[in-house]
Amino acid sequence: MMRLFSNKELAMIVTCPTCDGDGDVQYEVPRPQNFNRDVGEIDIISSECHHCDGNGEIEVDDVDFDD
Repeated sequence: MMRLFSNKELAMIVTCPTCDGDGDVQYEVPRPQNFNRDVGEIDIISSECHHCDGNGEIEVDDVDFDD
């Protein structure tokens, strides 16, 4: 008889809550003023999401369907 299911627990794949499934996040980085600028400014830097490693999805082991 062939065994269809193993004793492993199945993990559910959901959209990453940190990057909302985009795979990258944006950070605000303040830049100081210098001799050419009289005020500082905030630059927006885009980086790969550290939570999902840029995939946009994560595996969830414990899923609570009641919430």
